[in-house]
Amino acid sequence: MKKWLMNGFVLLLIFMLLVGCADNGTNKKEGGMPELVVGATYGLTGPVAIYSETVVNAIKLVKEDIKNSGKLKMNVILEDDRSDKNEAINLYQKFIDRDKSDIIIGPLIGNQVFAATPIAQDAKIPVMLTTVATPGVTDIGDFVFRTSGESPHFIPKAVKAAVEHFNVKKVAVIHAKDDEFAIGEYKAFKSSFEKEGVKIVDDEVYLTGDIDFSSQLTKIKASSPDIIAIAAQAEEVVAITTQARQLGIDVSFIGGNAFNASNTLKEAGSAMEGSISATPWFIEMETEENKQFVEKYRNKFGKDPDWLSAQTYDALQIIAKAYLEAGITSKDNINERRIKLRDAIAKIKEYKGVLGTFGFTKNGDPTVSGTVIIVKDGKHMLFKP
Repeated sequence: MKKWLMNGFVLLLIFMLLVGCADNGTNKKEGGMPELVVGATYGLTGPVAIYSETVVNAIKLVKEDIKNSGKLKMNVILEDDRSDKNEAINLYQKFIDRDKSDIIIGPLIGNQVFAATPIAQDAKIPVMLTTVATPGVTDIGDFVFRTSGESPHFIPKAVKAAVEHFNVKKVAVIHAKDDEFAIGEYKAFKSSFEKEGVKIVDDEVYLTGDIDFSSQLTKIKASSPDIIAIAAQAEEVVAITTQARQLGIDVSFIGGNAFNASNTLKEAGSAMEGSISATPWFIEMETEENKQFVEKYRNKFGKDPDWLSAQTYDALQIIAKAYLEAGITSKDNINERRIKLRDAIAKIKEYKGVLGTFGFTKNGDPTVSGTVIIVKDGKHMLFKP
């Protein structure tokens, strides 16, 4: 009798183990939930660290959302690439080989992307860029996506608004000649002003890392422009605008994506008053998704989000959605999981997020329209003609 009971108990244990190990169609990890591993590389220190605070905040918000949903475990391995392209390369290799990440987000800027992201394309691991507005980054390959629209895509809107608002007839332009991001914006400014019939009276360049712009600004002042277009990263935007005011230049500025960062405006202060730019996202957008995002961000961090946090938030939410819809199972190896995740992201066409309703083109770029903003009383506000 005892032997029968023991055999029955053993059979019951075996049955329970088999049920517990049964494949429910997902890659199960802790607590019976599928686990999504995200490698994240951003410049938490270095010359573009000014952008990173709101990006990291967005990552924290999404992790809370995903945890509260009870559907997925999201493990974000956040690393500091020190705003250096060689460090970004090293971290990409780490995420791919050692951490077995399902997807990579970041880095911050185009120069780093062109250096590191081809490694991911070769390894067939999907990449979602959340901050990079540099033209051509998605041309790297079909595993590269982004929620950050190309800055040149939005610049014509800003130029048209500025020309009409300030009655612009003459413009001076300054940009970094060794930064693909700045070069892309510069080309968009140049062609947009030409289409609007505005004369470019001065065209100045500088090298990334320069801190003294007095020579270029002195020439710009002598050309008497109605407005100054700046194609630059955030640190240079702060330096150029503040030094221009110190030299007595009192015309308004027009800029690209770097103008939209909350920390850029905070550091430049009154120097950026009256500046116009176009952005893929703005805090006053009236969608329910955006209202909820802004409220959550303010409640947790005590400050307003910016377009970088919005793009990063949507990116991670899309990644989580795609992972759950990808048909990934416990039988899939890491390479199969990555390919399934990539294919699921590519199918997204009408995602309702913080940026509005958008999807991805065949090239991996987001289909967002953007809006024009102006700095008034030290704050970004929707531009109203």
